[in-house]
Amino acid sequence: MSKEQDDTPQPNEQELQALLQQSAATDTRAFDPDQSLRRVLSRAKQQTATRDLFSFFMSWIWLLFAGFGASMYSAGQRRHPPVKRRPGPRKNQATSADQ
Repeated sequence: MSKEQDDTPQPNEQELQALLQQSAATDTRAFDPDQSLRRVLSRAKQQTATRDLFSFFMSWIWLLFAGFGASMYSAGQRRHPPVKRRPGPRKNQATSADQ
């Protein structure tokens, strides 16, 4: 086990210095909660606007379908009017001869 530990390569001082300089050179941004909140709110507004616009167009499409359906129904009713039935004798009426 000690042999395995001895075989691991040790980082050299120059490599460590290069890594430290590289990490120090990179720009680390601090977390800004106000900016994050503004970004989330703007995305939410955009998503809500997109949904509203989509639902508006879908409602117009359903309105057109309903209009076409109503037109087809009324055209069918005009072509084949309902049969009017003559009123028959009422069951509870007594005839004048029975009295």
